[in-house]
Amino acid sequence: MSQISFTAFATPQPQGSVKAFMIGGKPRLTTDNSKLKPFRSEVTRCAMMAMRDASYELPMAGKHVPVEINADFFFAKPESIGKKRLYPSVKPDVDKICRSLLDSMTGVAFHDDAQVIAINARKHYGMPERVEVTVTTI
Repeated sequence: MSQISFTAFATPQPQGSVKAFMIGGKPRLTTDNSKLKPFRSEVTRCAMMAMRDASYELPMAGKHVPVEINADFFFAKPESIGKKRLYPSVKPDVDKICRSLLDSMTGVAFHDDAQVIAINARKHYGMPERVEVTVTTI
């Protein structure tokens, strides 16, 4: 069993819809969330540093090795939100922020996100905005 843990200090971003169009006869893909790329880049960078610090080869989980993910996403609590709301039960959807997280770690922590057999993900209010991740091979 192998494991890495890391914290990426970036505002968690959802993996939105992808749009495809043709330019000069070649297909081009774009996303509807301009903040997605910086978030994914920071997650990838932090995962690679955790891999290096643990002296693991890239990717940590070889092909067909099952992986479990624990992720805690932290968002700033708006001043307009009362004290009674303890968790961010609003957008972004937890499944969409998990999609962007998994895509960020593909090729680093695992070959393919199909290897992920379990995800424990929670949204919280807290500063600084970040995602805390633990990846474990089973």
